[in-house]
Amino acid sequence: MNAKSLPRGVGIFLLVSCLIVARETRAGLIVDDLTPAQLAQVKAGQQVTVTEDVEGKPWPRFRAYRLVKATPEEAAAVFFDYKHAKDYVPNVLKSDISNQVSPTVTEIDYGIDVPILPDEYYTVRNTLTAEGECYKFHWKLLKAIQTKDSEGAFRAEPFEGYTIIGYYNLVTPGSSMAGLLRGKAISQMKDTVEAIGTHIEKQKACSPNELKREVEALRKALGTK
Repeated sequence: MNAKSLPRGVGIFLLVSCLIVARETRAGLIVDDLTPAQLAQVKAGQQVTVTEDVEGKPWPRFRAYRLVKATPEEAAAVFFDYKHAKDYVPNVLKSDISNQVSPTVTEIDYGIDVPILPDEYYTVRNTLTAEGECYKFHWKLLKAIQTKDSEGAFRAEPFEGYTIIGYYNLVTPGSSMAGLLRGKAISQMKDTVEAIGTHIEKQKACSPNELKREVEALRKALGTK
């Protein structure tokens, strides 16, 4: 039986089924952010960073991408273990959960070592969502000593047997000296992404029991345990 002889309803069903399969087997939305050249860099194990100036903002919108040798679930689970961020992210002095709003919404108090200026302390609300094998953490600043505003996201999606992570952040500092620290701020965000990727891979290679605990916590929060 050829396609022309199929009943109309069956033909539409097959078309929709093919579209669903294509969507489920393609990479996540992170890949759509990248040019072919940038994607080649990610495949080669390099971190790709993109900055975009925003009118009226002293610091740019920042994006970074990295390949991680772990599953998206494992990458998300490690990131979800917020209280241990201070143990591996450079310049983080404090990462304490101050309010568990819901299983997937968490308020975290951070302390950051800031060069030249006094150290910064702030609270963000992180919201975890998942769709299939794609995980997203969105954060929004609630309060801070100096920072006026901050909003960003961390995403983990499947890519060629591993995971591609995306880190997005836009910070509006409050200090009049913020312009002088633009380069340092960008460098610290690059270091943060590298530290997250390295720690995920280290957990998978060296601390399987700890990673298992983190994965179980992630599944419990999402109700998939």
